[in-house]
Amino acid sequence: MLPLLDDEEALLARLESRFGQLSNLLLSLSKRCEQLDKELRGVREDRDSAAGQVPALKIEISKLNEEMAAMRVKQQDAAARVRGLLEQIDRLGLFEQKQES
Repeated sequence: MLPLLDDEEALLARLESRFGQLSNLLLSLSKRCEQLDKELRGVREDRDSAAGQVPALKIEISKLNEEMAAMRVKQQDAAARVRGLLEQIDRLGLFEQKQES
């Protein structure tokens, strides 16, 4: 074998250094990939949990909408009754008597 020249030795040393850096980079990327996989699993679990709650929430929303509609009807009925009472008071002239006193 022929002895290596200084340039060749320096080149080999740099190449070995690069391989070491590549190994470290691959290890770092592998760890990051594992971390991202864990995060993804967590996010998927959260998504699935939220998706499981959707049907119950839709039922609750439907019930609340029905209650709100019933309350509107009651409110309209009460407003109509108040208007009717005010009309009766006007016909009886009760407000005019209080103002004259």
